[in-house]
Parts: sequence; C-alpha cells; structure tokens
Amino acid sequence: METRKVISFGSSSFIVSMPKSWVKENNLKKGDLITIDERDNELILTAGQASQKTEPSKNSISAAHKDLQMLKIEIVSSYLNNYDVIEIRDIGNHTLVPKIKNIIRELIGLEIIQQDREKIIAKDLLNIREVSVETLIRRMDNIIRSMLTDSISCFENDCFEELYERDIEVNRLFYLSSRTIRAAMKSHPVAKELGISNVDLLFSWSIVTRLEKIADLTKRIARELRTVHLSSAQKTLVKEIYGELKEEYNAVMKSYYKHDIEIAFKIEMSSRDLMARCNAALKEDTSVEMRSVIEFMKRMMSSIREVTRGVIGMESKEAAMM
Repeated sequence: METRKVISFGSSSFIVSMPKSWVKENNLKKGDLITIDERDNELILTAGQASQKTEPSKNSISAAHKDLQMLKIEIVSSYLNNYDVIEIRDIGNHTLVPKIKNIIRELIGLEIIQQDREKIIAKDLLNIREVSVETLIRRMDNIIRSMLTDSISCFENDCFEELYERDIEVNRLFYLSSRTIRAAMKSHPVAKELGISNVDLLFSWSIVTRLEKIADLTKRIARELRTVHLSSAQKTLVKEIYGELKEEYNAVMKSYYKHDIEIAFKIEMSSRDLMARCNAALKEDTSVEMRSVIEFMKRMMSSIREVTRGVIGMESKEAAMM
C-alpha cells in the first residue's frame, strides 16, 4: 500500500499522482482516459478498455505421465482461473483423448478449436461480463428441486441414472458460477458490470458451493435408497424426514430470492429441530442401513443451514445499490 499527497490544482481541483508501475502495466500514455468509480470513501481508477491488454491468457498442460483425474484437476483449475485458452499437450495415450474431450464439455463456454495426435486446444467463447450469478443459482436450484422430488421415489422406482445426469449439469453450473465470482472478485469493473457487491460475491460463493453439495448428497441418497433394505416403518420415517428437508430447502431458496432475512432466521432455528430428530432416529435405530441414509440427510441439513447463513450475510437490495 502506498501513501500519496493530495495536490491542489487551480481553484477547484485536486490531483494525486498514479504509480508508474500501474501506468506501465496498463499500457497507459498521455491523453488516455481513466474511469473513476466512487464508492463510499473510495475512488477506484480503471484503465480505459482501449488501454488494457487484450492478448488472451493461455495455460499449457502437459498430459505426460498423468492419469485422467490429475488432468481433470488441472483443466478445471485453468477454467476457474479464467484462462482464455487451455492447451493439453503431450497426449501419448490416445485412449485419453475422448475422456479429455468429455471433461472440456463439462465446462460451459469452453470449446475445442484445434486437435491433433499430440494436443487439444480449447478456447473460452463466453463473455463472463454477461453472466448473471443469480440466474446461475436459479438454474442450479431448479435442477436440485427436481432431484429432491425424484430421489425419494428410488424406494419404488430406480431413477438414479437420471439423477446422476442432473448432478453433472449442476456441476457444470457450479464451475461457471465459481469462475464468474472469481473473475468479479479480481476485477472491480467486472463486478460492477455484473451488479454485485464484494460482500455478495463472498456469500454467493458460499451458496453455490453448498448447492453443489446438496445436489451431490441428493444423488448419493438416491443411490442408497435403490439398494437399501428397510422396513415399512423405517421407510415411513425416512420419507417424513426427507419431506421436511425439502421444505427447509425450498424455504431457504425463497428467502434468497426475496432477500427475506426473517425467513432465513426461522430456518436457522427450525433446522436445529430437524437435526435433533435425525439424531434421535439414529439413537433409536442403530442398523447400518438406516444409519447410512440418515447420515446423508444430516449432511444435507448442514449444507442447507450454510445456505441460510449465506442469505443472512448478504446485503439487502437497498444496501447493495448504495
């Protein structure tokens, strides 16, 4: 952090010199325009679009001596770090090619633009400034609601494969949400265009992370229910608790859309009662199969509570507009 003096300039203006390193980094010269954004007690200077570097950022990943899981970690990491071009080179094992292409297809906006025997090059074709974080959250929410409704039916109808595909779509939206939030956190102009404050970026990150977790737990519960052997009474209890979980989830998402903190506070309290009911069920029934299902539901309740806390932490619409 640097400290600079305010200098009087004429009878009605003041000037502050800019760091030379920042001027050089943004390729500025005499006569270029600077955007000044006023926020509380801050002035944020932004180099004009014509002055900013436009060369696309590129990350090159070597596939040599790496398994598919490690490659996926590196590709997804490059995507989340907002690289414009991702190159996967040194592909000696050509059976990996279709699997690498499947990883790329899971990342919204990333398209393969070049491929040969040794490399695959993918380019980001999505304008991150046109993405709405709230819209992405709404899309994740819609899929999760359908998953919650259908997963409990796995007692009678095995729809796990369908839920698995929907979970993949939630993952794709999660990656894009995370990428967008990260870009906005690193760039004030991006955050301004997206119309989201720093505080809401923080809590939006918490919310999308928990929504992805809820979708994953819903899939896992469905996988358990299609194979678990429970009595009629056990099934009734599981359905009752799961039904209350759905109501808690729907309520917290309502509080998010309406920016209604009062609803969120009520959920924070009622979730404790539901967690206590889960613990009581585990105490009464110690069977391995029942414990497996209830533990997954407890983890889902914990994630719902984290979404609630994210909603409570977000700024009101009025505060965000100030």
